[in-house]
Amino acid sequence: MKIRVQYLLSLSIVLSVFTFTAKAQQVSDAQIKTNTTPIINSLSYITRLQPVSYEYNRGDYKQLNLPAGMQFGFIAGDAKQVVPSVITTHNNWYNAGKNNPRTITTAEVDLQKLVPLLVGAIKEQQAQIEMLKQEVQKLKHAR
Repeated sequence: MKIRVQYLLSLSIVLSVFTFTAKAQQVSDAQIKTNTTPIINSLSYITRLQPVSYEYNRGDYKQLNLPAGMQFGFIAGDAKQVVPSVITTHNNWYNAGKNNPRTITTAEVDLQKLVPLLVGAIKEQQAQIEMLKQEVQKLKHAR
């Protein structure tokens, strides 16, 4: 199949007429967030969370295709009592037979939402460590 140069040139001219550039608006996250306040007492939230190791009940819930082996995380019901905003629910659809779709709703801890609390807790602990270091230095010099 031979394509003539003049046809290619015509095609490229036609295509260039139809191309356009879209301009994307740049918006910072600070612009779209309102009522921002520092998180205080992060450590009190983190110390009340109870991390657990577990395995999924794959036998009774085969339709969910749950991962095998040891997992680490939180029980959503327990975490909800401490930090309700980190709980998400998911509808897991599966086929229970011909024309019989069903759903199982599961609650999960969104671990990404815990990160700001973890950072806040580390900062609070670091402040405590620095204060204790100063206290130890004062006691050493008081001898």
